[in-house]
Amino acid sequence: MISKRIEGIINLLDRCNTLADIGCDHGYVAVEAIKRKIANKVFAVDINFQPLLKAKELSKKENVDDKIEFLLGNGFDPIEEEVDEAVIAGMGSENICSILSKAKDRIFNTTLVLQPMKDVELLRRWLFENGFDISIEKVIKDKNRFYIIIKSSYLQKKISFSDKDIYIGRHIHDRTEESYELLLKMKEKMQKIMGMKKRSFLDTSYEEKVLTMIEEELKKW
Repeated sequence: MISKRIEGIINLLDRCNTLADIGCDHGYVAVEAIKRKIANKVFAVDINFQPLLKAKELSKKENVDDKIEFLLGNGFDPIEEEVDEAVIAGMGSENICSILSKAKDRIFNTTLVLQPMKDVELLRRWLFENGFDISIEKVIKDKNRFYIIIKSSYLQKKISFSDKDIYIGRHIHDRTEESYELLLKMKEKMQKIMGMKKRSFLDTSYEEKVLTMIEEELKKW
């Protein structure tokens, strides 16, 4: 049985011909994409050999190994063709941004489904500033941990975005229970950081700014 996090990623995928699963780990996304007929072919890429081996074993167990190409390498580097869709999940935003920056000229026609483990603000800013708009943003709660999943694609025009889009996220438009819980958790975190900084006589302007935005959104629920 796959996790709620993986299910959330899969649910944001569109039916396509080719899918890249970058940092495929044990191959759950790649295998499910074939099993559910979301993609006709998947490139499963990982920088480490052992996860690729696990992914290949899973694909054989599920009888889909003939439709998955397993590639050892970093990001999009081992893939020789343009892909319709790409998943990059389970790593920090800085790493995701690095992968996207390196492959920027190759992904203008690729729909991106991204799930950062930390520093989501960094990823949102990179996307907006590089011409990739965020069409969907979902919050998934899995085993008491919150995950933000982003669906993004390139637009041939300058993207308008706000501080709220960066620091809070567009998931607030859906008004889900998970989004509300995440905002409460963010509020608590900002308050704790502010308290620590004030005791050390440090600047709290950033935390105050984000806290104000959070409180404004909570009032709308």
